[in-house]
Amino acid sequence: MTDDTPAPPAHYGGLGTLDVITSIVVMFVFAVAQPLLDLLGRNAEFFLARATPQLDILILGLILAVGIPLLLGLVVAGINKINATAGEIVHGIILAVLSSVLVLQIISMTPIDRLPGWAELVLAGAGGVGIWYAYDRSETLRNVGRYAAIAPVVILALFLFVSPVSQLVFSSGEIEKPSEVKVADPAPVVMVIFDEFPVASLMDGDGVISPDIYPGFARLVEDGTWFRNAATVQQQTEESVPAILSGKNPPSGKLPTASDHPLTLFTLLADSYDLHVSESVTDLCPEYACENATRPTQPFGSRWRDLIDDLRIISGHLFLPNDMADRLPAIDTTWSNFSGGDHDDIDMVNRFRSLTYDADRRTPINRFVTELGKPPTGDEPDLYFLHALVPHVPWTYLPSGQLYGSPPAAPGSASPGWGPDEWLVDQAYQEHLMQVGYVDTVVGEIIDALEAAGTYDETMIVILADHGIAVRPNIEHRRVATEDTLGDIAAIPLFIKRPYQQAGEIDDYRAETVDVLPTIAGVLGIDVPWSTVGIPLFDDARPERTESRISGSKGTIAYPADSEAALAIAARKTEHFGPNGPFGLAPPGYADLLGQSTDPIDIQPAETAIATIHDAGVYNDVDLDGPMIPSWISGRIRGIPDGTGDVIVGIIVDGHIAAVTRSDTTDEGVVEYGAIIPPDAFRDGKNYVRPILIRDTPDGREFLELGR
Repeated sequence: MTDDTPAPPAHYGGLGTLDVITSIVVMFVFAVAQPLLDLLGRNAEFFLARATPQLDILILGLILAVGIPLLLGLVVAGINKINATAGEIVHGIILAVLSSVLVLQIISMTPIDRLPGWAELVLAGAGGVGIWYAYDRSETLRNVGRYAAIAPVVILALFLFVSPVSQLVFSSGEIEKPSEVKVADPAPVVMVIFDEFPVASLMDGDGVISPDIYPGFARLVEDGTWFRNAATVQQQTEESVPAILSGKNPPSGKLPTASDHPLTLFTLLADSYDLHVSESVTDLCPEYACENATRPTQPFGSRWRDLIDDLRIISGHLFLPNDMADRLPAIDTTWSNFSGGDHDDIDMVNRFRSLTYDADRRTPINRFVTELGKPPTGDEPDLYFLHALVPHVPWTYLPSGQLYGSPPAAPGSASPGWGPDEWLVDQAYQEHLMQVGYVDTVVGEIIDALEAAGTYDETMIVILADHGIAVRPNIEHRRVATEDTLGDIAAIPLFIKRPYQQAGEIDDYRAETVDVLPTIAGVLGIDVPWSTVGIPLFDDARPERTESRISGSKGTIAYPADSEAALAIAARKTEHFGPNGPFGLAPPGYADLLGQSTDPIDIQPAETAIATIHDAGVYNDVDLDGPMIPSWISGRIRGIPDGTGDVIVGIIVDGHIAAVTRSDTTDEGVVEYGAIIPPDAFRDGKNYVRPILIRDTPDGREFLELGR
């Protein structure tokens, strides 16, 4: 070979240390850090919901954009220094894996995304190896990689300075106080905002609340005013709660923080009231009013452990094929459009909303009720405020507040909406209604606590919801307001008891959530020092409303100011569940069996069918006063003749038919069943629980004992 002969292409052994490091850093940033930081940056509520300190957000950005990729690159470069062959292998594997992750994301934006997950992984793996091979062989690509080494700085800057997260990172915490507020008629105020709570869940088709099913709300109706035709003006919590507390429709692009919403009920009463504020996913009470005590922060180790766990789940949903991501814990029940673009919405509700300081959503509620039960000690009147994350999903509580071993995913769910199977969706609705029962229990406890403290009569009580939820078959998105879901999502409960109110009343005026603050101000004799769009609801001169508007991801929808949509949802509920609440659910034609003794029933052995009960041992020692009552029962049935289809299953508890359900055959041909057993069907200690088949024959009903 002469001196003029071109040198062969440089392979890995010819790569310098800088090329090794930059290739790993750049590929990690584009494949992992950028998608994650972009997702989190566009959804600052992820951090707001968990009260993440500013420094933690900065550290997370540095770790993802700089720390992890640089460390990975240095490790590979170090291995190469020790052994070039080992370094080449490790570098090739890591670069190919990171490239495959990037290719998977590209696949997700194409029709190829419909392929089975294993096929997508094969294609992504081939693409990843191809990218590594091209980089190894091409000096041009290596030059591109060197210039792209600025990517970590750019990605980090976009996350910290351009995305909505910047409003959290660089918020000074200094909020301008409103002008002096005079309170002419001071009175204690108790205000509770429940989350994801349609008014139809409370009433029947005639607009009546049953005192047998919901005694807490029935007591409130006796002493206060139920605005039965109330509606929210915002679909999303992060916009609805500021609207409630400010009396104004929030402008778009604002976070639910005090810096973005400086004029609220908290600032209105800050100088005249002692504020006891418990916020869950907002941060609207400024430091000068609440001294940052409304949402305490977890210890460093705990919050980072939770954060890392959550990012692990989110990464799976971002980077894995859809059919594999579906096996991960659900993250799909609140804030929408996490995936962006044209993909399905990924609502992060369920997952990170429960990651507030108290993961058990009952804890802040119990603390709130306990505080209400204490006699007042200060010279100023008290404002007690709670945003409670019930009956919001996950639906895990019985009306008593006890757990019931709920299924990991709501029956009939086709996230983010509902599938076509009406029976399965009704079972999900049953779970929702049981948690509404827990809300009713909380309302009763609030009244009891105020009465115990001797402050009930003089206290103004305001109880409402931020928005509702649709739980019906063939709903595309359970949280999006459309013409078809207005009765589920827009129509909300609103109850207001004025100080020393003499009698309860039902008012069918179209109240809106923006009316709440002006109404509180009107009762307390306050001139609100800012302009509101809401009106005082007890004003004799309130204007007539002929329509309302709700804003959400589908734009703004105008609809008539009547209650027909909500009453239709309530009527459907009563039709499916009967008049006795959530435990009246049964397949059509079988409700008469609920609670029936098996003594007069002739139960014959089934010929071939056998049944299993998942975790059957829990029924051997039931503690009715314990933290969990095993009301959710599920299992499988084998030996049903082909072609029989889904069957009716009765659940017998200690000699009575406690529940009737319908089996469901999975895509794999497995016959499964699930049902809710009413808690009062159990007794302390050992319970005898077994499923039976129920069939309608020309000669009447047939009851078959399933083998086990």
